[in-house]
Amino acid sequence: MLSFSPAAVEAIVQHASAGYPSETCGLLFGDREERCTRAVVVPNEADRYHAADPIAYPRTSRDYFLMNGAKVGKLVREAEAQGERWLGIWHSHIDCGAYFSSEDARTFAPDGVPTWPDLYQLVVDVRAHRIIEARAFRWDGRCFAPVATFPEFARAR
Repeated sequence: MLSFSPAAVEAIVQHASAGYPSETCGLLFGDREERCTRAVVVPNEADRYHAADPIAYPRTSRDYFLMNGAKVGKLVREAEAQGERWLGIWHSHIDCGAYFSSEDARTFAPDGVPTWPDLYQLVVDVRAHRIIEARAFRWDGRCFAPVATFPEFARAR
């Protein structure tokens, strides 16, 4: 079951609270026992894509996140070369709860088929620069179902 080191919690809390009112995102790396020892920030490209083409990308970072796939791939390859395991993806929700949204489902399971069925999806609820809740989801064969809530994120600030 997914767990977090204090350093990984602090990295997510710092970035997610500082990024408010924009969604923030990144990757979770750790060991074979699913302990996340490192949370990496990946820039949210939503505003850049929206500015370039608001028709194709109607959402902004206020309610959407978009990571550069090439950057994600590079980070994963580097981590795995160092013996780390890619455990999941994290992103924040702004003023609306730590739930797996329909947009998240479309992103990570287009046409109902998960892109990375073994990865955890951590969603962090941020309100007024403060983490309220963090919840992990994982593919259960039908959908991304909640598997754990992490109170240490709310107490971290």
